[in-house]
Amino acid sequence: MNIQSIVLSEYQSNCYVVTVDDVGIVIDPGEESAELLDLIGDTKILYILNTHCHPDHIGGVEFVRERCGAKLLFHPDDQPIFEHFMANTVKPDGYLRDGQTIELNGMTFEVLHTPGHSPGSVVFKVESERVLFTGDLLFAGSIGRTDFPGGNPQQMARSLKRILELPGDYTIYAGHGPVTRLSVERWTNPFLQPLIPDPLSLEGRGWPKAG
Repeated sequence: MNIQSIVLSEYQSNCYVVTVDDVGIVIDPGEESAELLDLIGDTKILYILNTHCHPDHIGGVEFVRERCGAKLLFHPDDQPIFEHFMANTVKPDGYLRDGQTIELNGMTFEVLHTPGHSPGSVVFKVESERVLFTGDLLFAGSIGRTDFPGGNPQQMARSLKRILELPGDYTIYAGHGPVTRLSVERWTNPFLQPLIPDPLSLEGRGWPKAG
């Protein structure tokens, strides 16, 4: 699996082009971008996947779909947000559900519904590669906001706990900012500390030390 990224929109959102051999997916194309098309190159893009439907993550979905013929998918709970920002002119090709898997040349992307930042926020987990695409749920040293319409602090806490409880370590590709690791965020992210159980029990539960 090859992961390439490009920063798009005035909000500096990360867009990812993930390829396995000659096919790929685009995650969160935040604006129309010739540079993004250059990054895609000759790869056959099968899906455009949105972690959520805020405008800095969906601004380029129709641009990519028209040029690549890919299917646009996001969680149905973000449909009202999508319609608001896209003026009801663009329709998805389908919806993502918790536990759903998407196959890319034998590579499995599992959908985890993680509301809080928005009602339909999701994380994409690639277990074989120990990779998480967390959208605006979890960043390096921070977490997503919950003060936008549809945000919910209680749901955010539950969603973060769900990610924290994954055993072992994962590389995190977030919706903004640099790549990080779940082990680092468990031990150093100040927004996660109130959600973490007794630190003395962490290694026994398969949580590696940071670093």
